[in-house]
Amino acid sequence: MKVAYIFDEIMPSIVTESMQPMNVLSGLANIGCECTLFIPASNVDTLPTADELLGYYNVDGHFNVEFVHSIYPGPRQPQKVVHPLVCTTLLRKKLEKFDVIYSRNIPAVSAAVLAGLPAVLDTYRPWPEQYHQAVIPVFRLLFRAKHFLGMTTHSEYVRQSFINIGFDPEKICTAHNGYTKSHFEPVLTKAQAREKLGIAQDAKVATYSGRFDMRKGLDHLIALAKARPDVQFIFIGAGYELGVEGEFEREAGKLPNCMITGWKKYNELPAYLYASDVLLIPPSLGPLKKAGHTVLPIKVYIYLASGRAIYAPAAPDTAEILENGRNAYLVSPDDQPAEIEGFSRLIDDAALQERLGAGAASDAAHLTWEARAEVFCDFVRRRKQAMGIE
Repeated sequence: MKVAYIFDEIMPSIVTESMQPMNVLSGLANIGCECTLFIPASNVDTLPTADELLGYYNVDGHFNVEFVHSIYPGPRQPQKVVHPLVCTTLLRKKLEKFDVIYSRNIPAVSAAVLAGLPAVLDTYRPWPEQYHQAVIPVFRLLFRAKHFLGMTTHSEYVRQSFINIGFDPEKICTAHNGYTKSHFEPVLTKAQAREKLGIAQDAKVATYSGRFDMRKGLDHLIALAKARPDVQFIFIGAGYELGVEGEFEREAGKLPNCMITGWKKYNELPAYLYASDVLLIPPSLGPLKKAGHTVLPIKVYIYLASGRAIYAPAAPDTAEILENGRNAYLVSPDDQPAEIEGFSRLIDDAALQERLGAGAASDAAHLTWEARAEVFCDFVRRRKQAMGIE
């Protein structure tokens, strides 16, 4: 299968929004697809080579990268519209050679189907719950388009949000994200990882990896750190601007048991996860219900791959992957006494950590980017057959 992926942001970037498409394409390449990524070309900065871009994200599947000049740098919203329009007009002849156009960008998919190109939209947002009145009519028009194959969602939670208001379930496929196997090789024992990183062997270690954004519920993790000063908390990541200290860094920096490492390369992160007793997902529904841009985060898959105990909220999106007592320890969200009590029980029980970690590792075997690629390709084939598109 030949796949063209249109992405609307400059690369490389530390944001998850850019990491996910790179890994999606890597997974597709690793199962034999021919893929090309079309991304904006900066009119100011020196463009990276394709090899430099692939190396930055440490992806192990190789695909082509084409830079497309438009209005970069410029206002973000016009960029999101202009880039896909430039791709689908100036590059139409080139795009016609692909079996499917794939994108997270609604204008890109809309322009593709209007040009008579089979296309699939990828989304992680429960749009019907977030922007019902403004956006749903656009989706309804898109779903009626002759060459629109359908939509992949990162979670069943998002898929159901569309089905619940009448969208055709046959046109929506849940394709969970994944992790890169090579990043977790060789497998390290906790002792080996701690020796490598200079972490005390007898320390109790709880680790969070991701964006430093208080809207993601990080204030709940600060509360845990205050409640358990005997535990070493490691925070791996950064805010939206590298080198700029935000609210979270200021608050966590006041606590002697909190260590902020900064952003780590994708192949450097696993050592910190292997060195941990517990891996943290903020025990709050705020990121899902209020911020709306954190739905079944990629860190879930990365955490599972490390084979360590996961501490997380009992939430409708993560419930698709995390099961209390089997591969994670789930607590009632936004309930500080329950959060602290649950965390203390987990961090103080090595046997429980071992059991949950084993369950996590077992599940991770089926949640790779290659597994996602197989789901996507099967969906495209089924939809093209159903629609009579060759």
